[in-house]
Formats: sequence, structure tokens, C-alpha cells
Amino acid sequence: MNHFLQSLAVCAVAASLLACQPAQSANPAIAAAESEAGQGPSSGQPTKDAARVIFRVNDTYTWLREQLLRRMPDGSLCCVFFTGGDYDGHAKNLVACIRSDDDGRTWSDVEVVASRPDQGCWAPSLFRHKDKAYLFWYTKSAGWQDMTNRLMSTGEDGRTFTDDRAILEGWNPGHIVDVRHGTHLRDGRVLLPIAWQEPLKPTDDWKPPGGAVDLRNVGGDIVRRRISYVGVMEPNDDFTKFKRYGRVCERTPRGPTPSIPFFENAIAELPDGGLAMLIRADTTNRLWRTDSADRGRTWSEPYPTEIPNPGSKPRIINLPDGRIALFHNPSEKDYSDLKSPAHKYRTPLAMWISDDGMKTWAVKRTLVAAPKVAQYPDGFYDEASGAIYLAWEDGRAITFQIIPLAELQRDRS
Repeated sequence: MNHFLQSLAVCAVAASLLACQPAQSANPAIAAAESEAGQGPSSGQPTKDAARVIFRVNDTYTWLREQLLRRMPDGSLCCVFFTGGDYDGHAKNLVACIRSDDDGRTWSDVEVVASRPDQGCWAPSLFRHKDKAYLFWYTKSAGWQDMTNRLMSTGEDGRTFTDDRAILEGWNPGHIVDVRHGTHLRDGRVLLPIAWQEPLKPTDDWKPPGGAVDLRNVGGDIVRRRISYVGVMEPNDDFTKFKRYGRVCERTPRGPTPSIPFFENAIAELPDGGLAMLIRADTTNRLWRTDSADRGRTWSEPYPTEIPNPGSKPRIINLPDGRIALFHNPSEKDYSDLKSPAHKYRTPLAMWISDDGMKTWAVKRTLVAAPKVAQYPDGFYDEASGAIYLAWEDGRAITFQIIPLAELQRDRS
């Protein structure tokens, strides 16, 4: 989902306002995961493990967005999300998590990971590397001021986040860099997708089109004055230093914005050693793509794919047999098609799998059928169990499912 997030957050604020409903009471005890009603039919061989709700909003945590699921160094499962305040981008946002010590059967109550009395804590990203887990997030004050990228890592217990520090200082003066969910390459390197915005220069060849232009859903006036970029960054082994590669942008001199709003990008390692990046590109109703033939150091000109997207984040997981799993909302409708900015079309939730480097998709399965909203899918492949651990949310609840690799066979036509 999201530096230029300063701009796109305006969209998120409006969308989240509509997504919120009256809160429900919480069960204060550690609860067994409950069955999730409404999961839609799947093509081909169905997934046997039932989808289960593992968290619902309550009187204290009345809203949620963008859960992240990882196995921690101590072996537990950790599901991080951000909540607090009334909507996405509120100054009272905080980063929270729930945990499971029995492989997802039961989950703890909410634990607050990052909160500040005078600043929102926003847009977390969780990454596991060797014997530590790293939590990226950033702070912001009202009006999207005083924005700082921050990073926490787990301590000796492999579970508790400590060592909170500012990072990426000077990378994007006055704004932050949106850090997304990275991948381990086969050569041992780590790459993390990033996105950011830079101010429009007086010499830039762009003028807003005549007539009224409604940009509520792509960041309003802020997006008019900024250029959106995506790329990757590579950390050193202890995540204390970072190198930035790529500066991918699609300028639109005669468009409603000076560039297509690129963000919430995801990367895949292809069987031939190349890399591919899929990019959320609001207003285009498609995921866009750029490729790298030099292990992420340079990237090709971006282009629209044939993969529908309604303005929502994709998630890519490389599988050990060389296949690539894509979790996304394959809808051609965009929330900007509506008079209201609700994310109504982040549905269905689908799992597509490619066995030829994302040229085609041999498996296409519906995990959650339309019209139920199921957004921000996230998870990982677990080597010990030979399965994908997946979670998604709808603004009111987080749902969890385990999908064994053995079930992900090519669909029969």
C-alpha cells in the first residue's frame, strides 16, 4: 500500500472513514480462531484448511488496516497491523500485533508495539532475516508533518521488538520512504520494495487539464504537485545501512496528475534469475510491471500488465519449486469509479500461481468471493510445514488460512 504516502494517505483517510462501522465488544481471553463464513468457491482442487477470523475490532481497537504475518525467530507467529484513531492516517494511529504460539490455532490479545501521544505510528512492514525480525514503520504529526522512517528489531528472545531508531535520514527530505514487504533472493541478498514522492519542479512539463478534476481517491491536491517513484533498497546484514536502486516512474504530461501514482510494489525472483516488480497504480485499473536483469540494480521502463487491479496492494510469494504465487484483488473496477471513496471493489481475493516466470498463470483460485471485501493479503511460505501462511483483512477483521503446497497444482481446463 504506500515519501509519497503523504499524498496517497489522503485517499486512505477518506476510504477508511467509510470502511469503519460501529465497534463490537472484544473477547478479552485468548480465543480459538473461529471459522470464517463467506469464503467463496475455488477452481480446481479446493483448499482444505478453513479460513478463520483471528481478530475483530472492538471498543478499544475500533479500526484496523494492513495486517502483516510472519514467523518470528522464536517460532511463534506474529500478525502486525495498525489501528487506533478513527481511520487510516489518523494522528492517533498505533502499531499493534497479536501472536500465536501453537501455529495459528489460538491467538493472543492485542499488544501495542509502537505508539506516541503526539504522533501517529503508521504503515508497518515486517521482515524476518536470520535470527531477527525487523519492523519498519514511520511517525507522522497532524497534517502529515514531522514524518520519520523508523525501524525496530527483535531482541534476544526473538519475539519482542526493541532497538527503535530512525533510518533513511536524508533520503527524501521533508517526506518519508514507504518500505514494503521484501524477499530473500537465491544468492542470499535481501531486497525491499520502496516508494516515494518528490515535489514537482517548476521546469516540469505538466499542467493540470482544464475543467474540474476529482482526485479525492489518489491524494487530492498533494498528488497534483508530486512525482511518484518506486524502486528497491538493499540492507546490510544487520539492517543498519541501506543502498537504494531504481527510480521507476510513469510521467503523464497531459494527465490529471504529473505521474501515475505508483506505490505498494512487490517483487518476485524469476526462474531465470531476473526480477519482476508488480506495482499498484491507482486510476489505471491494472497492476503495472517493471523488470530487472541485473539483480535489482536497474529497472526497465514500467508498463501495464493484463492483471486487473482496483487500487489495492498485491502480495507476491516465491515458492521453493520455482513457481510464483500472487495474492490480489483481480477486479477491473477502481474505487475512483464511485461517487464515494469506499474501497468497495477490493474483491474478490484471488490466488494466482505461475510456473513460467509470470508469463501466464496456471492456477487461478478464488479465496474470498465477491462482493465480500478482502484486502491487503500478506503471508509467507513456511519450509517446515510446506505451506503458505496467509492473512487478509476487511477493515473489521483479520482472517488467517494455511494453504499446503501440495494443493497448489495446475488447474485442469
